[in-house]
Amino acid sequence: MILAIDPGKDKTGLAVLDEKAAIIDKLVVFARNLPATIQEYTKKHSITEVVIGQSAAGQILAKKLQAESSNIKLSFVSEKNSSLEARQRYWQENKPRGLWKLIPSSLRIPPVPVDDWAAVILGERHLKG
Repeated sequence: MILAIDPGKDKTGLAVLDEKAAIIDKLVVFARNLPATIQEYTKKHSITEVVIGQSAAGQILAKKLQAESSNIKLSFVSEKNSSLEARQRYWQENKPRGLWKLIPSSLRIPPVPVDDWAAVILGERHLKG
């Protein structure tokens, strides 16, 4: 199992994927709750690897994780266009209704944060190699 993280300043997306890229769990967590949530997910899902978006926030998070636990493998993956892909993925999974169907997905704004979908995207990129 891998834990994919899309790090952000205020909120962070987390996603647990198995080796076949099936989504086991995902959520958006506020930065202040991130350390406890990562620790909980690591134990709950028997995480063997943490995949982090390659950004300044990702580098800072990786240093904190390495200081807390040296036995989990850390990997980085490019975050390029992951937010746009996350919005598209959100609309694939949550089909618009009514007149919203007529508006292109690129112009729709999801009603909830999609950082968890961005984490899924990052995890899938890592698994594809």
